[in-house]
Amino acid sequence: MFAVLHVPRFPLQAVLRHTPEIGASPVVLVDPSLTTPRITEMNDLARAAGVEPGFTAPQALARCTGVVVRHRSSRAEEEAEAALVQCAYGFSPNVEWTGPGWVTLELRGLAELGTNPDPASLEAWAGRLQCVASALGMTCRVGVGPGPGVARHAASAVGAVDASIRVVTEAGAEAFVAGLPVSVLDPTPHTARLLAKWGVQSVGEFKALGQAELADRLGLEAFALWAAGSSRDSRPLRLVRPPELYREGCELDPPVETLEPLLFLLQRFVDSLERRLEPSGKAVGGLILQLRQESGDLLERRLRVPQPTRRADVLFRMLHTHLEGVRTHTAISGVSLEAETVRPEQHQFSLFEAALRDPHQFQETLARLSALVGSDHVGSPVRREGHRPDLFQLVPPDFENAPPSLGRRTPELLRPTAVRRLRPPLPATVETRGLSPALQRKAIPPATGSARPPKPGPVFRPGEIAALLDPIFRPAVPGDAADPKVTAFPGLPPAMPGISSEADAAAGTDPGRPMAVRCEWVQGRVTMASGPWCSSGNWWDNQAWVRTEWDVSIRGTVPVRLVWDGTEWQVEAVLD
Repeated sequence: MFAVLHVPRFPLQAVLRHTPEIGASPVVLVDPSLTTPRITEMNDLARAAGVEPGFTAPQALARCTGVVVRHRSSRAEEEAEAALVQCAYGFSPNVEWTGPGWVTLELRGLAELGTNPDPASLEAWAGRLQCVASALGMTCRVGVGPGPGVARHAASAVGAVDASIRVVTEAGAEAFVAGLPVSVLDPTPHTARLLAKWGVQSVGEFKALGQAELADRLGLEAFALWAAGSSRDSRPLRLVRPPELYREGCELDPPVETLEPLLFLLQRFVDSLERRLEPSGKAVGGLILQLRQESGDLLERRLRVPQPTRRADVLFRMLHTHLEGVRTHTAISGVSLEAETVRPEQHQFSLFEAALRDPHQFQETLARLSALVGSDHVGSPVRREGHRPDLFQLVPPDFENAPPSLGRRTPELLRPTAVRRLRPPLPATVETRGLSPALQRKAIPPATGSARPPKPGPVFRPGEIAALLDPIFRPAVPGDAADPKVTAFPGLPPAMPGISSEADAAAGTDPGRPMAVRCEWVQGRVTMASGPWCSSGNWWDNQAWVRTEWDVSIRGTVPVRLVWDGTEWQVEAVLD
């Protein structure tokens, strides 16, 4: 047994399937690919108003002023074809795309029908197929017969009781085909006029003339007409697989300028996607939303679904939240929504682990926060590659790939550490010595009544510290020969230990030794200083940075770390 799913006026229904309310008015379809665009399809209301195929759009408007003109869209037909094939594949694994608006299914081997299904079971099965296909926004008919040709005739014939479903058994196939009008064989206009002159009106009368006699008078066309009128055809199907295309879209005429009409269409899109995905068992992992503006610009947004799903209410809520923050310069003339499908994931959690209660609600909250403060201010901070301190970036939260021992880590506040960072750093006023006063920031005036200048404490520079530690960690080299493992930095003149070079001073990388510090947290004279520890990076672009660090001990307080970034001093950390 075979079944045929037929969509009458397929090009017109493909354009109108997301706007069925327009079908209540006279509608005509104009093919813009023709040299002179003319009407190729129309609904019954337009035909009743006097519009004929081949009219131009002005002629149709002159005949019926209330006619609605739509242009044929190959993209809409492609989407409707994919939807029909996916719908049919949910009922049978053997599917053929016979032609525009025609889908043939083979029923052999279906468990729900059995080996010899009765007409009632076939009619119930065809009713379910017709119901699912009609939910896609298209009016369709279903015909069931012993062969593909008979099933096609059953789908195209108009029944006396129910024109949408017709079941023809093997016993009644010969009588059914014989009673059909000869026009169902699709003869050429010349052959149709010739048969009309002969008085042949039905397929039975046509076959009564004999195949050989018809071939003598009609030529090779007689064999094609004879095969089309056979009730025992058993040709193999040209099987196709459902395309991995889950896209819905339509043109907006007139263009819309407000959010409500756009949301109304998107609600229909996600409802259709849910019905199309249900037979395949797939879920939506991401959405691609395209808005075509009246100016010709295309606005595209990719939305990631936090947990793959095909629930229409969840997908619509994501789109609604995103579109609340979208602004366009001109009206929207077209909208398209494509779903990126994935297999639903199943996670096995341990005894003390649990997933988010509502991942979609969490993602919606993040989207609302992004609309308020910007997408670059919402996310989880992660370390970026580089040597600059506190270099990080914000990435979308990913709880699925989080480290498994994250919950058992000791909080940072409870960890023993030798350095405690201050965030944000405290601006400080530092008095320095050893360089030009231009590099000093707000030198501290001497205290009233103090006649003696502050006595500088000992200074330990990196060169001196390295010289003290070098004999311990590096074996002695006999003689005065230089260690071959040590290579001097090219182009950098050697400097005396503990003395800043003039190049560093001119560049502002070494502001000199701190002598006194004053900020809102600590203030006083420096009794011991260790540094400078210089670092820099990104000198090749506009994000160049430079840092000079000093670890100082201030009388009466704990040691702190001072940082000079080339423009100002800051207290960055406390040393324990």
